Amino acid sequence: MTELKRDDEEGWKDDDFLAFVAPKASDDLSESEEDEEEEEVVPKVDPSQLPPWMDHSVDINQIHPLISLHNEIVDFVHLMEPMSEEIRQREKLIQEVKDVVQSLFGTSAEVQVFGSQATGLLLPTSDIDIVIITQTKAEPVEADEEHTWEQSVSTPLRIFADELQTTWIGRLSYLEAIENTRIPLVKFTDKKSNISVDVSFDQPSGPPAAVLMKTYLDAMPVLRPLTFVLKYFLAARALNEPYSGGVGSFMLQLLIVAFLQHRERLAFNYRKHTVYNLGLLLVEFFKFYGLDFNYFTTVISVRNDGFFFPKGERNEVFCDDGRTNLLALENPLDPSSDVGKPSFRFQMVQRAFALAYRTLMAHVTVPFEPTNSILGSILPVSDEMLSRKHIKKRDRPLSAKREGDPTARHTGGHSRGRDPVPRDFQSSNKKQYNGRSRSRDKRNHR
Repeated sequence: MTELKRDDEEGWKDDDFLAFVAPKASDDLSESEEDEEEEEVVPKVDPSQLPPWMDHSVDINQIHPLISLHNEIVDFVHLMEPMSEEIRQREKLIQEVKDVVQSLFGTSAEVQVFGSQATGLLLPTSDIDIVIITQTKAEPVEADEEHTWEQSVSTPLRIFADELQTTWIGRLSYLEAIENTRIPLVKFTDKKSNISVDVSFDQPSGPPAAVLMKTYLDAMPVLRPLTFVLKYFLAARALNEPYSGGVGSFMLQLLIVAFLQHRERLAFNYRKHTVYNLGLLLVEFFKFYGLDFNYFTTVISVRNDGFFFPKGERNEVFCDDGRTNLLALENPLDPSSDVGKPSFRFQMVQRAFALAYRTLMAHVTVPFEPTNSILGSILPVSDEMLSRKHIKKRDRPLSAKREGDPTARHTGGHSRGRDPVPRDFQSSNKKQYNGRSRSRDKRNHR
């Protein structure tokens, strides 16, 4: 990989085929200075101008932008995570599907939930992913005047779709049987709850993936909030569907896990200080996959605490003349397969990550670009957010579930000795708040 380097920066490289840039503390992040005694009038912002996850504006003269971004992410997750009534609706729908399946295929048929519904990493608009293990062999049915060619084969998928069309048609707003795909499935949407369901048959790979992701969630508390933000980030740009070349949930979660694993290796190898700040992690994620990672040569693996290796080591899996510059991501459940292969539009994803990185950096580094919401600069407001605003905000937690919880809101101080902002950022906080950014903020709010 070509090493990124500027005259005013020192480049360094790890053993995992990735080059990074370590900014000098004497550049944008200068040594701390004495606080200037100056009174500041905090401008009032109309709450209607704030995104739904924010209650009030934040003064960057009083709290570091990275802490503000961290808190916005915490509040965004609280706004978008499922409410108890939504959970009950989903569980009720899953049980009704089980009843239909057992009436058709007997009690030996297994109905297994996987994906975001099983891991809890679901947005309000997330589908329910279900796989039905029938152990049933297809029996041909001769075509006659009452049967079309498509109806001449009685597969479990066709039996299930026909049953829904007959008995559920009044309660569904959408129903489709998709058979000419890598994984055939039945898609339908419940009219009352507006919940969409994807049902596949005899595809055993989904549930083990959910079990694996739960293991990572237990080991990496920050995985959950980062997944929420990044899932919505991709969905808002129509880059979240693998069938259209985007990044699906499992693929995205593996990317986040690989990033966190890599970050832990760096912290260990270079004795770097561990920072529990979701804002910083989000910025670094966008830089890592938007600018730094070498997609031409490198494969990502999350096995054995994560590692990278050249595509040439496994040509038969990861080398494809038609997609040499695209993501190569090893399936941890089947190392002989490439999870990234369906994402033929990953270059668009990479560009979106790079733009998001530059956008966020404008708001978290000197001179701060004034904004009412840092997270709102990359996440558009949706109707779903607005509808949840009044229900969820009154129950928003104001403190950590436990002291030192990396997914709790920060007040700008320290928790059990853990710093919410990197020390190189901290070293120039006082100058940032009292110097150039302050006068600029005044001009923009007059």
